[in-house]
Amino acid sequence: MSKRFFIHQITVYHFDSDENISKIHFNEVYFRHNKKINRVDKGVEMASTGTIYIPTTDNVDITDEDYIIEGIIKDEFNLLELQNKYQVFKVVSVDDNRKGKLQHFKIGVAE
Repeated sequence: MSKRFFIHQITVYHFDSDENISKIHFNEVYFRHNKKINRVDKGVEMASTGTIYIPTTDNVDITDEDYIIEGIIKDEFNLLELQNKYQVFKVVSVDDNRKGKLQHFKIGVAE
């Protein structure tokens, strides 16, 4: 994948094992969004999913406890306030693909 695709920026709100929150910014990532509409018994359910590619040879400390917002966000973590202002994604999977020619992490997210 060409570097020209890595044009997005993200902010990760990372929770460590002691429930401390740190904010990590990544520049030059690829973020693909998918909007989904599901018909269910009680109407229509809308949600978004996405895949984020972070090209790096370094270890990235992201877990399924973390939240991601597209862009560089200055706000401190308050889930309800962030959801009112931004599209907030929850990390659902983290794949370490630091082997081969394009070393990267692949992050799966859902709204």
